Amino acid sequence: MIKKFFGLLALILLINFSAASAARLEPVTDSAKVLKATEVELLNQRIREIEQAHKIKIGVAFVKSVGGLDMVTASNDFLDENFANGKNGGIVLLVNMGNRKYEMSTDSRMLERITDTDGISFLKDKFQSDLSAGDYYAAAENFAEGVDELMTYYETNGVAYGQRKPGEFDPMAATMAGLLAILGGFGIRSMLIGAMSNVHHARAAGDYLKKNSVKFLESRDTFLFMNVQRRPRSSGGSRSGGGHGGGGHGGGGSSF
Repeated sequence: MIKKFFGLLALILLINFSAASAARLEPVTDSAKVLKATEVELLNQRIREIEQAHKIKIGVAFVKSVGGLDMVTASNDFLDENFANGKNGGIVLLVNMGNRKYEMSTDSRMLERITDTDGISFLKDKFQSDLSAGDYYAAAENFAEGVDELMTYYETNGVAYGQRKPGEFDPMAATMAGLLAILGGFGIRSMLIGAMSNVHHARAAGDYLKKNSVKFLESRDTFLFMNVQRRPRSSGGSRSGGGHGGGGHGGGGSSF
């Protein structure tokens, strides 16, 4: 009787554990109650399609608060506990309605496909305006669709969105290579000039002569020529102008 009791208890615990595990694996959770039940169902259906197409895991959660955790820690924990077992990686979006903040997290495999720079910025542009407007269904849907687009890009091009394909021309790298080549050329030129024994910089022209190599035997000044210009003197005359009566005021002005 006791064995049957414990066996039944173990079966009940197993069923509860399986049910809890299944609940954790639902793509969308809404403990903040910002979505309709039909919206959650539609989102789960669409996200499962994306997950199966790319062999990944996607999680979206709207919560009232994350307790005493910061958003990064809460998002990472949410990912590790529920969505980190995808073949090609996992990604989650955690939205805290209490302080109106959100956080995205990816595991190491997903990071190769969706970078934490260009990829995450791409996703933000997809859903952030919807969050601000209070359209939470559209925000979750556009987040999932953005993940789908980024995964398709990776599978088509072999690199993550924002990264250059192998062998693709990089203008920035070419510019840097050109600048380094110019600087290297100037450096080599300076080294070669410095290594030459008969070439050196001088501060004055006299420094190019060796001391006592030139002797002046005679020192004198020779007058060569002189230019003289004569101008006729103007004839004298009476001064004109003058004042009338009292004193005047001098001044000047400009026209515009």
